[in-house]
Amino acid sequence: MGKRLRKDDKIDLLARLPLFENCTRRELGEIASIMVESERPSGAVLTREGQDGGLMFVIVEGTADVLAGPARDPSGRRVIGRLQAGDVVGELSLIDGRARSASVIATSPVHLLEIASDDFEKLVHRSPKFVKALLRSLSIRVREIESLVSSL
Repeated sequence: MGKRLRKDDKIDLLARLPLFENCTRRELGEIASIMVESERPSGAVLTREGQDGGLMFVIVEGTADVLAGPARDPSGRRVIGRLQAGDVVGELSLIDGRARSASVIATSPVHLLEIASDDFEKLVHRSPKFVKALLRSLSIRVREIESLVSSL
């Protein structure tokens, strides 16, 4: 890690993600220009269940676990998902303004692209294609959860 992405590299990365697949190169350029790069070490908390959101992340490199369960009892928490490069984290809180629904902990050093809530709001108002892709992504996630619940 440590290598910073050029704007064209960010655009190419975003173009490969389902969340941004219907955006034009120009729109991807606008999105890339508001994304801030960051790096976090293994063990870093990216989101904490029950806390306010404020950032959405795209994992560029590295892995993270999604944890759910009683926040006061870390031993009772269970891994409900594993994230890797290309996965998006934290968009739900930016959409509905509610607290984080799960904790996400880096399981390796992670290289991230971040979008702050104010920039996310501007993006939603400027790009109908982004909104459509976001709805599609959320719909897929809901169907996966429904499938998981129905198999219990």
